[in-house]
Amino acid sequence: MEPEKDVSRIRSFEPIVDKNSRILILGSIPGEESLRLQQYYAHPRNLFWHLIYNIFGCEPQDDYNSRISFLKEKGIALWDVYKSCTREGSLDSNIRNEELNDVAGLLESYPNIKAVFCNGGESERKFRTRILNNVNRPIPYKRLYSTSPANASVPFQKKYENWLQVRNAIENRILYKYVFDTCIGIIRVYSNGSGITRVVLPGSDDMPDNSYTVFSKDELAEEAGEQIIEYFSGTRKRFSVPVKIEGTEFEKKIFTILKEIPYGTTVSYGKLAEMAGRNGAARAVGRAVRKNPVPILVPCHRVVASSGKTIGFMGVRGNPLQNKLLQLEKGYA
Repeated sequence: MEPEKDVSRIRSFEPIVDKNSRILILGSIPGEESLRLQQYYAHPRNLFWHLIYNIFGCEPQDDYNSRISFLKEKGIALWDVYKSCTREGSLDSNIRNEELNDVAGLLESYPNIKAVFCNGGESERKFRTRILNNVNRPIPYKRLYSTSPANASVPFQKKYENWLQVRNAIENRILYKYVFDTCIGIIRVYSNGSGITRVVLPGSDDMPDNSYTVFSKDELAEEAGEQIIEYFSGTRKRFSVPVKIEGTEFEKKIFTILKEIPYGTTVSYGKLAEMAGRNGAARAVGRAVRKNPVPILVPCHRVVASSGKTIGFMGVRGNPLQNKLLQLEKGYA
């Protein structure tokens, strides 16, 4: 039997943070090369610095002080979940006897930090299971691909696209998603924190992955989802959650009018054009209705042909989902 190796206790660094920090990136604990040089992510094959500079379209700098200045300029705070531990080598799987950093206290001291990104699975697991419950405010978090040399099987381009979420968050391109099941299938609701920006019904394309950083549901997305569930149960006929819709002035006018079309009734494209002060603009109304990003909340399913027939919904001619929604309302009206 081999004698146990004498593994010394290692300690993490002080956080890189200031009052302008807007997001926090959490690692596990510095590797051997980082400890030797007393620098975050010092291993030459660790991709952290390459990714951070690349997502902002900048050339990486070699000088460590310049790197720290770059982080602060971009509003990025940096720390680790572990304050100290014993570890043979640099692999997270070898971490033993760990002591946690007071990440919750850091987030309380720096209220401008609005999101946490975890560099790999170890930091995400510890943040989720040991730290998050101690944070005294809602804080969205997300796991990113580890930048460690041990994660070299993931191509750089894939990591780059994944880490772009850091820039999206800093630049306030953030959405919160709530996914739930209904009698018509899975529905996805997106909030930007102040309004619902998209409702994705079965058969519709979901949000593109790299346009926004998408976190798990916030209170607004969940409330919208609960109201939609109430709609399907027949207990809700109007919605109170705010919506945020982009479009031309004409399109926005159409959406505003649509919200006032009573539950269980329909309106023709021509009549909707007349209500918007654009007699004869039924085709333009049709184009606007097809662009509605928040169906059900803005009830474009209530728009029909002048004959009363359903001719298209969500850009799909003869979409059976429209009839299902109209029949549901007819049954509860």
